[in-house]
Amino acid sequence: MNPVQIKILAVLAASSLSIALVGCSTIGFGGSAGSSITRDTEGLEFSAEYPTRAYHYDDKNTADVYLTDLSNDELSAFFTQSGDWSQISGTIAQVHLFLNPKPGRTPIEPTAASSAIRWIVITQGEIGVYDGAGFMLPGGKVTKGSISGSIRNAPLRLTRKTPGFSDPLITPEIDIKFGTKHDQQSAEELAARVEALAGRASPVIE
Repeated sequence: MNPVQIKILAVLAASSLSIALVGCSTIGFGGSAGSSITRDTEGLEFSAEYPTRAYHYDDKNTADVYLTDLSNDELSAFFTQSGDWSQISGTIAQVHLFLNPKPGRTPIEPTAASSAIRWIVITQGEIGVYDGAGFMLPGGKVTKGSISGSIRNAPLRLTRKTPGFSDPLITPEIDIKFGTKHDQQSAEELAARVEALAGRASPVIE
């Protein structure tokens, strides 16, 4: 394992930051307000806690949830020309619910896909973007002002990266669980960061 991979592992295994975006709400569901576990076929396993969370919805079936352990200053640095990206390490996740499963009308099983996942790892300014899909059954109605949910064993694939990012994960899967309140402004701010990070990375050609 090379030094860059070791640094990435350190970022993934580190405890998350506790600084949140101004305007983002934090509430807990089932003892965990936002967390993920990523594992691979070689037995590597990494946990992350997400103190900053927000979501917005388009309709009763469609919503985007954003989770991150990056501080407000780090998130702002992505839009600062003179920002020193080499000092930034952390994770940000997006869960896009595109179908709210209904018993008797849509499949209710772990192998069905109802959400897309984008999981971004930043290690000393180098970026890896992982994409995947999984099954999520939201707790309660999406339009009621808060949302909770969990996804288990969702496969991920590295789809974009910066030149210095070395992927240590072999066929990874991710578990995510979260609870958060509706916050349109904060969700849009986090969505812009996700787009900025993905735009900095180049597609992975297999």
